[in-house]
Amino acid sequence: MKRILGSLILAGTFLAGCSSDDGGGDCTKTTCAAQNATCGSISDACGGQLSCGTCTSGLTCGTGSSGSVANVCGFAQPAGTVAVDFTVDDSVNAQWRSEELEWKGAMLFDSTTRKVTFDSTWAGPWAKLYDDGPWNRGGHEPANAVANDHKLGVTVFVTPPATASQTYEYGLRDATNPDTVNGGWVWLGSNGSFTVNAGATAAITAAGQTFPAHGTIDLKLTIDTGDLGAGTWDTSRVAVKGSAWGWSEVDLHDDGTHGDATAADGIYTYVLSQNLNQNAPPYPGLLKSGDRPEFIFVFGTAPNSKEYKDSNAVAEKTGVTAGTKATGATDFTDQTLQITGGTGLGSGNTFIEVP
Repeated sequence: MKRILGSLILAGTFLAGCSSDDGGGDCTKTTCAAQNATCGSISDACGGQLSCGTCTSGLTCGTGSSGSVANVCGFAQPAGTVAVDFTVDDSVNAQWRSEELEWKGAMLFDSTTRKVTFDSTWAGPWAKLYDDGPWNRGGHEPANAVANDHKLGVTVFVTPPATASQTYEYGLRDATNPDTVNGGWVWLGSNGSFTVNAGATAAITAAGQTFPAHGTIDLKLTIDTGDLGAGTWDTSRVAVKGSAWGWSEVDLHDDGTHGDATAADGIYTYVLSQNLNQNAPPYPGLLKSGDRPEFIFVFGTAPNSKEYKDSNAVAEKTGVTAGTKATGATDFTDQTLQITGGTGLGSGNTFIEVP
């Protein structure tokens, strides 16, 4: 009987998670770090408790419910909301950093509650994107995200509507661009959208985008101020904005530099390779075959500047040329000017298709 009882006691010791380092029955305690605990109290595996600290302001200690991770500091999901996850992949070029991008859309973002509400005017503020890890582990990204992987994201929270559903349209902009109305747009293609149904409880994934690798084809644009379309144009300042560089206005040159052929001949020139700065947003790069860069010339100085468009808000092509040059080529080759279709924002712009 004594032998059986001793065996049961020994077995109970192992089942309790204790180990004997020297044969004397001493228990080896676990640690907060070993259990990936950053807050609260956990068992030390030897019958005691470990205090793993408290959370910084704005974060709470997770319980394992409502998307939280037990004993890990994270953001507390507001009651009655669903999570909406959004991610942008820049792992190929690895240039965009935390808080340099904004998820611009038909939504108002509250940075304290991390909730968004519908706003048809797209007035902002909007949620910024991060590369700091999951929202329920102290960061801002979706729960399955990895910090510092050049995939930037954010999780926001939405209160489902009482009836019917609500659809939110969105895009992406350079958060460092001061022009929140027109400047900094870096979303590729048509607007994205996500829908929140009445009574929704499950997390929603809003479609993101992947920034493609930069190409090797240069772009050259010119406008002849001596051969402009009908209208009054203030040529004291000539600029161009385009999709290949985040729609920021860039002043053009007629001085025989920056790719301009002849100084003071009234022909202003923009060359993409002469305007690349890949150390700061929007990190423009050279083009690839199949790209469709859009652009619009601008005359004069804000607030009286004027886009080179006709009375129907369609880009003028008179006096405009656009060309491309592949690596190793000697000269630029002229390309056919085309006009974007549709109505509203993004329509009536000049573009070319890169061969």
